[in-house]
Amino acid sequence: MNNSENIGKLMYLELTKIESAESCSESEFIIAGAAEAILQSGDRNWIPIIVKETGDYQYEVVSNNFVYAVAKQAKLERAWCIVIDPQPSNIQQAKILTREVIPTVNLSTASKDTIVAVLKYLVQEHNWKNVKPVEAANKIVASNREQWSDFIPLTKLQCGLTKARLDCITKVFTISPPPPPPPPPEAVSVKRASRDEIFDRLNYLSTNKIGGFDNIDAEETADAIFNANKGKWKSLTPISKLECGIDTAKMKSFKTLFRL
Repeated sequence: MNNSENIGKLMYLELTKIESAESCSESEFIIAGAAEAILQSGDRNWIPIIVKETGDYQYEVVSNNFVYAVAKQAKLERAWCIVIDPQPSNIQQAKILTREVIPTVNLSTASKDTIVAVLKYLVQEHNWKNVKPVEAANKIVASNREQWSDFIPLTKLQCGLTKARLDCITKVFTISPPPPPPPPPEAVSVKRASRDEIFDRLNYLSTNKIGGFDNIDAEETADAIFNANKGKWKSLTPISKLECGIDTAKMKSFKTLFRL
């Protein structure tokens, strides 16, 4: 059983009671040099290992795996550790603070200033010469990023963030795909529908940004369609000629909610 009383404590634990599920990627030279530094300063690691309890007097490294590897290299009997509450968010925080993982930012909702800061980091980290963080952030903020389900639209903004750079981009940015829209209203006859019925369906398309309808005025478009002389219509094609914001490209979505 885990002992919640130990959470947050600095404890001098036997190294044989500590396990690690991850290996340290640091070079042998760095590990050996750090181990020698520990041995020359009283056999104590003054930077603690972050662990969680897995059982009675049993622990697992969750952060500062480098210090654990150094302690083993130095053949210490005990090492200073901090016991952490093993909530995933706490472990993630510890890994971020020890720079074992990079923090991520949700590109769907991030502010312009945050996006600029992340892009500056990427430019500096990867020496990207043709990416201007402020200009790129302006294009991202001006886009319909809330509707993106992946990063492909980002590569089409002509701001230097190309497909070849997606591996780097996806390490610091995440995307929250938009939730699916609510069930659509039943399709109605455009000839017999009331003005409110027409508006309700146009508003559904506009509100849920379906098929480009987010850039129409549902009120004005509903008025134009309702007041049009539709008696001789033999198809829905005349809709695209009303100059009401519905062009040929939008007709496919329009036809999902309207029939003749």
